[in-house]
Amino acid sequence: MELFEEEVEIYNSKLRNLSWLYDELKLQPDDMKNVINEKGQKLPLNL
Repeated sequence: MELFEEEVEIYNSKLRNLSWLYDELKLQPDDMKNVINEKGQKLPLNL
């Protein structure tokens, strides 16, 4: 049970982080959004 709780905590923290990143991206000017999106597409996905 403890392992499951840790996994849920990790999942929730990743979800909060992605939500924060999405909110930050919405605040950027359009040209910067495109640059950030391009760089983000090249990152490895380890979620």
